[in-house]
Amino acid sequence: MEDPIQTHVSSAPKFMPANFHFHTTDRRAPRARAARPGWLLRGLTVGLVLLIALVGAACSRSQANPPTSPAAREAALRQIAADYATDGDLSKAQTALAGLQLANPGQLLVTLAEQDISEGRAADEIAPLARLAEALGARSPRLIAYLAPTATASPIPPPTAALPTATLPPTAVPATSAPTVPAPTATPAPPTATSAPSATPTLQQPRVVADSAVNLRGGPGTAYPIVGRTQAGQEYNIIGRNASGDWWQLAWDGPGQAWVASVVVAVRGPIDTVAVAQNVPPPPTPRPTQPPQPTQPPKPSVAYVVKSLRLRSVGEDAQRCNGGDHNIFVLVVDPAGNPLDGVRVREIFSGQIFVTGSQGKGPGRVQYDIFRGGGGQLEIVDEAGNRISEVTRGMSDDWPDFDLLKAAGYCNCKPHPDDASCEADLVNHTYLFAVGHYAYEVVFQRTW
Repeated sequence: MEDPIQTHVSSAPKFMPANFHFHTTDRRAPRARAARPGWLLRGLTVGLVLLIALVGAACSRSQANPPTSPAAREAALRQIAADYATDGDLSKAQTALAGLQLANPGQLLVTLAEQDISEGRAADEIAPLARLAEALGARSPRLIAYLAPTATASPIPPPTAALPTATLPPTAVPATSAPTVPAPTATPAPPTATSAPSATPTLQQPRVVADSAVNLRGGPGTAYPIVGRTQAGQEYNIIGRNASGDWWQLAWDGPGQAWVASVVVAVRGPIDTVAVAQNVPPPPTPRPTQPPQPTQPPKPSVAYVVKSLRLRSVGEDAQRCNGGDHNIFVLVVDPAGNPLDGVRVREIFSGQIFVTGSQGKGPGRVQYDIFRGGGGQLEIVDEAGNRISEVTRGMSDDWPDFDLLKAAGYCNCKPHPDDASCEADLVNHTYLFAVGHYAYEVVFQRTW
């Protein structure tokens, strides 16, 4: 008789896999258990993914929940500093510090390092904190001095190789040797108050202290007014900080707020919990700078000055080598050069006073006749006859000054080989030139 199960299997389609099994109701057919490697591999993969997710979640919770106790934060800072001292990876250290979510990790490192120095800790504990703080740009005079290399010592002692200890063979004790008398046991000294362990550590109030007198200001910045000064060694409690952490708000008994720059003071105590201060006054508006006042020129000692004086040239108007007019033509002007009428001009030798504009000679003008043997020196006077101007040089109708004579071209009236021969003829009166027929022009200018 033909087995129905075998017949059914034999008639199965050819494309089915060889390990495919039909489920039948025939209890006589034993169920073949074939190995399923695909299912096992998928199970392992799912388990590995779950493990990675759990680790990532744990890491995320660690980053999201930084240490909150001062001791845990201090331990984390010391570990980050130690890692930086080992690998020198500043970017890695900054990432780790960011995970602690501290207000000013650089200042905290400075504070820890200074506390370690005060407590006399080993250099290999202090130096990593100081080095990382310096790499972050946080410094203090004390740490700068500590990190500065000296000729005699280094802040971090170099590691020394441990010397091998020689193992000595046991020395046989002679049987006749005297028994060793045990040394008296020293009585331990009672523990001091400072060495006694504390059950609950006391948190210190954060504070600042300055090595010298420094300014206290009414706000976080040099634009604020100075409200006081610290004394050298005087401490103030910190009650707040600005957003960037480079100014501290201090508790003091003066009016208003008192702030100090972090770079001029040393910090004592934990500062990682110092909050950003509220109600900080705005910086004062800078007072506008007054433009410099123009310097007033000194008031001249006279109201009029002699602006110019000349001898009219040969060939000008009626002037010739042996003749011409014999006048002084006067013009009085203001500082801009405009003619001024009503000015009193006096000829000193004769005492004659003429008022500009009154002779019909033109605006601001007067005119004098001069003769041989006359004076020819002018000034301006006020209503009372007081001189209010400079005085001109003498303008002779006989023998003018040589510089005026030469400038007017009179030396050319007779061939002179040089200026000296012309001047000699004038001084010695050996050549008459245009004696008695010279004309002068004078300009007075008001000084105000």
